[in-house]
Amino acid sequence: MGHRWIDRPLWMLVPGAVAVFVIVVAPVCLTVILSLLDLNVSTLREWLTAPYHGIQNYVNAFTAPSTLGVSLGRSILISSLFSVLTTAVILPIGMFAAFSVHRRFRGSGLVRAIYLVPYVIPTFVTALVARIVFLNQSGALDKLMRGLGIGNGNTYWLIGPHAYWAMQITEIWATWPFIYLMTLAGLQAIPKERFEAAALDGASRRQRMRHVVVPELAGMLKLGVLLSTLFHFGNFTLAYVMFSSPPPSSVEVLPLDAYYNAFSFFNYGEASAIAVVTMVILIIPGYVYIRSTRMTARMI
Repeated sequence: MGHRWIDRPLWMLVPGAVAVFVIVVAPVCLTVILSLLDLNVSTLREWLTAPYHGIQNYVNAFTAPSTLGVSLGRSILISSLFSVLTTAVILPIGMFAAFSVHRRFRGSGLVRAIYLVPYVIPTFVTALVARIVFLNQSGALDKLMRGLGIGNGNTYWLIGPHAYWAMQITEIWATWPFIYLMTLAGLQAIPKERFEAAALDGASRRQRMRHVVVPELAGMLKLGVLLSTLFHFGNFTLAYVMFSSPPPSSVEVLPLDAYYNAFSFFNYGEASAIAVVTMVILIIPGYVYIRSTRMTARMI
């Protein structure tokens, strides 16, 4: 009887384990298998007997440019620059916004709600609006630049090399409230007693910021930076909706590269290889963060 009562709670884990296997483990294993096959529109029907290609799909992805003219290495560079630059810009913006409304004042609730507006708008809608804003000549940005005398209103934001910066600006505007929310949550979790104790000890405002606020926010900000960077690295919707099909080569991030290889050019093996590379790149920083967190917890 005792053993039965001990084992019974373990059965409650079975539904979760099955869900994880079906939703995560099985698709990942299938993607890895497909990345090793010569799989295209002619061999898809009998994909279990498709010719074994080994690592050739990975070699082709890195060495040969796709139909859009971008190799896998170039796509990794574009995605990395896009994600790191976005996070680097929104970090100070989000922190400043959080500090500005941390202490309640009349109308602070309204200001907090306004700060969240870009974040609650679906990415699909944001991309459509951005497409209108960045229209050549007739777009709001070109009109503004022409009115300020800093451009001829003929920038072509949605094609060519300028398309990257249009996507970058849009992503920054849409996602900075994420860092704002993380920072605000961290600030509200700091006990007021610590501020009061520091004030009684004669600490100045700068010293309280350095010795009380920053150490308390460090863990939350590290997590926010990690999640933000990973999210931007895997952002597909913005680049897909914002630009025409096919998109400019300057915005071919990794998810977009995998999508067009699979569903426009029907090169499923190479698309699976790109997906596997993307998963590996996303797993590495998460693993490093978990390891560092565990080491910090052991030291404490």
